[in-house]
Amino acid sequence: MATLRSIAAMRPTWSEERRLLQDGHRYIAGIDEVGRGPLAGPVVAAAVILDPTLPTDWYEELNDSKALSAAQRERLAPLILSSAVSSGIGAAGPEEIDSLGIVRATRSAMTRAVAGLGIRPDYLLIDAVPLAEPGIPFRAIIHGDALCRSIAAASIVAKVHRDRLMVQEDARYQGYGFARHKGYGTPEHLERLAELGPCPIHRRSFAPVSGLVSPQAEPAPPARRLRGNAGEEAAANYLRSLGYTVVERNFRCPWGEIDIVAQQGATLVFVEVKARRSDRLGTALESVTARKQQHLVLAAQDYLQRHGLEERPWRIDAIAVRLGQWDRVESVQHLENAVTGF
Repeated sequence: MATLRSIAAMRPTWSEERRLLQDGHRYIAGIDEVGRGPLAGPVVAAAVILDPTLPTDWYEELNDSKALSAAQRERLAPLILSSAVSSGIGAAGPEEIDSLGIVRATRSAMTRAVAGLGIRPDYLLIDAVPLAEPGIPFRAIIHGDALCRSIAAASIVAKVHRDRLMVQEDARYQGYGFARHKGYGTPEHLERLAELGPCPIHRRSFAPVSGLVSPQAEPAPPARRLRGNAGEEAAANYLRSLGYTVVERNFRCPWGEIDIVAQQGATLVFVEVKARRSDRLGTALESVTARKQQHLVLAAQDYLQRHGLEERPWRIDAIAVRLGQWDRVESVQHLENAVTGF
């Protein structure tokens, strides 16, 4: 497995494109998205078909858009678009994100970007996200924007396009600072959101926006809060007894909350804790629904990105704690790799 340091030292190459060209594929589109994590604005995807044989000096400058400055991206984007065999942009707005969820909305934006190409590609190279919807052969490459030039080019085009959209939205919805933070949950944005309330481009399904547009739920009864606290404390103690290091408790992000972040050797372990006194409403582990699993994956990815740990091995576990009278711990059930397929 590549380390974070080795990924940072890499530069995108044409190796994937050249292999596909040798296999007889003529038009190869790189695809990437930007804007999955913000609290406001669309998720934007770009599809770009480049010609690796062109004698172009700036090809050497292509890189993951996050590794470039805003000035570098602004300079490269028009060069990419003017030299591309074809390019396309797709987006999914806040209402679609709220309706479909961010994962499906992202795929919709990518599918629209492919549809926007003037030429139907023979093959898709995509940053991380499997995309069967266009019906075109594809390969999803983890850290593709740092490894593959076509994907890097798409990441730059998507980033510049979305940033410009958010500058326009800043003029429409003044006071939030969209031109600066582009809708991400920065301290400035959160402060303005608390003072002004959500505007039409905020994602209603993302916390803390959801708490401002929906009636506040009744606070959990004291007994329920105490049961949850007792369960998490029991789970943390259990993990420590096995040699895990508890890194963080109750990590919160727009996707929800991770009860425990622990470390086992080099592996980060994100733990969902469920405490029950009985199985009358189903077992504790059965309450980790498919939607909850999806949110756990997104929250774990959010944690990794915020802490620069994308290359660390990780998994998601679930721990069920059975509590008796006076919240005495009766049993602890630990399910490793409780969420798979991400």
